[in-house]
Amino acid sequence: MGQRALLLVNPVARGSPPLAKLRLATAWLEAQGWGAKLVLTEQKGHAVELAAEAAADGYDVVVAGGGDGTINEVANGLATSDTALAVIRGGTANVWAKEVKIPRDPLKAVRLLVDGQRRRIDLGVAEAAAGGQRYFLLMAGVGLDGYVVSRIPEDLKQRLGATAYVLHGLREGLRYRCRDTTLIIDGESVTVPLYWLLASNTRSYGGVINVAHRAVADDGLLDVYVFQGHGIRQALLHGLRVVSRRQDGAAKVAHRRARRIELPGPPDLEAQVDGDSLGFVPRVLRVAPAALTVVVPSTLKSPLFTGEPAPGP
Repeated sequence: MGQRALLLVNPVARGSPPLAKLRLATAWLEAQGWGAKLVLTEQKGHAVELAAEAAADGYDVVVAGGGDGTINEVANGLATSDTALAVIRGGTANVWAKEVKIPRDPLKAVRLLVDGQRRRIDLGVAEAAAGGQRYFLLMAGVGLDGYVVSRIPEDLKQRLGATAYVLHGLREGLRYRCRDTTLIIDGESVTVPLYWLLASNTRSYGGVINVAHRAVADDGLLDVYVFQGHGIRQALLHGLRVVSRRQDGAAKVAHRRARRIELPGPPDLEAQVDGDSLGFVPRVLRVAPAALTVVVPSTLKSPLFTGEPAPGP
């Protein structure tokens, strides 16, 4: 049996490619001997369901057409399976696509299924106290950015794209107040005035800056930053440190690599994963080693990856 690919496209994603180009990309794959099917998602969460069905049905690749939210849904559907994730760019920030240099043109993007390389990478997992969970490909944030993301109007994201996060973040970041929070990181407990916790699997934050600039996607660890402190002055200092990449070793900033972060309280901390509001308070953030295969350009030279490429099709 030949290779099979399912193209899952979010038609309402900001900057989604025209349907004609998507059909052309599908036809090109078929001309290469692939069984290719194009499906448009219908509502939030639909891509999780369709990707999981494709993995159970033995598809070789699911191509996520959309932004980081769509990619996150497909990753959740494919996690721990042998079906690979590929990407057609669309959406608001395109953080993953930019970081691994996926071409903008849909036809060039699907060509990677034939001439790209496969990498087995880790995923992060956010777990709720009640037992639900959600994987993240990029990073999870607790505190400041969870607060900001939950308050950005959807129509503003559609109009302004990544700029909406920046503008909203500047305003809300000065209003946000830290919370005394207990963290248990790989068994070590500490209580801090938490402004922002970032647990990163990859490097680029919002496609704008590399906060976790030493993160590796296949090392079985998350890069964890804990920003602490009270008041507007401390918030401004944290912002300047991040922009100038001077957060490592700074006062009120802790960094370490970890497998598991427990957050026993407070019970109303807001969080985001891969740029979307999580919808529940995470009680655990942990790594799922080697949980997903991704398709990237064969020419990609990136410090995100340390291992050898996975076997191709």
